[in-house]
Amino acid sequence: MSPTLQTQQTARARLLAEMERLFADDAGLGVLVPYNGRPDMTEEVKEVQLAWARALVSVHGYDRAASVYTEYAGRRQRTVTQSIGSWDNLVLTGRPIPRWDRDIHGFLCFSCVDTFSTVIAADDDPLCNRCAREHSPVETTRPQWRAYSHRQFTFPGLMGEERKTGETLLIARYEDGEERKYVTGEAGLLTEGTSSLPGFTMVSNQTHGDSRDTISLTFEARAEHRRRSVEILATFAYDPEREGYDGHAYGFRFVSARLTTRSRKLGHLDTADPAVTEHTDLYRLLDTLITHLYGSQK
Repeated sequence: MSPTLQTQQTARARLLAEMERLFADDAGLGVLVPYNGRPDMTEEVKEVQLAWARALVSVHGYDRAASVYTEYAGRRQRTVTQSIGSWDNLVLTGRPIPRWDRDIHGFLCFSCVDTFSTVIAADDDPLCNRCAREHSPVETTRPQWRAYSHRQFTFPGLMGEERKTGETLLIARYEDGEERKYVTGEAGLLTEGTSSLPGFTMVSNQTHGDSRDTISLTFEARAEHRRRSVEILATFAYDPEREGYDGHAYGFRFVSARLTTRSRKLGHLDTADPAVTEHTDLYRLLDTLITHLYGSQK
């Protein structure tokens, strides 16, 4: 097995492991109606979980995040054995999806392919509420496992050439006039338009390196939520190799970052001494960011 392939598999494995941690206690198993998602969760816990879901999408892109999420959700679906009980438990609503959005991730109803699925039939076909009433006996129809932040991952995939253009791109213009496009990849965390961080501000970015095929990119950015802020100096290195069946390069991979976090007490303009941390692991970086920005501020 080549070192590159090992790295690529580890990226998906780490993402899957993070989902297992994030949803370990069946967070958000409100499976019958959309507004029934985990009433026992505090608003703070919900906010943190949603922040994690948005962060995972921003660093992996919708396609990869959706692909890994469906693998994880499929495992959890096999643990749902109870039926929906009654058709009255289902709300006949759904979000229409254009038919040209081919559903390679399996989020849409197997029957109409027009709305997101909400239940599972006895033969394991995912159905929307309306199609389930028409094609599935109520006593064998099970609710579909969904995390509280499920909707963050519901991204019907595009097939063929369209998938190659489904990733966001960064454009670098060099002094000799050459212009190159690079898949954003994990740098999406600190890129305007894709960053999930609250109160995000791009301060500067700079490319560097000996090869334009494998350039590095350094970001200086800031994020702020309520009375907390963080200054970020992070470096990403470009990986031009494809992962699995992706029709595009992996994109920028996280290398290292320095975070400077500050908290402001209510009624005071001055901040306490900032905390500075160094990171070489993407998920430890996310944990520090999300804990600081969204954690308890009592």
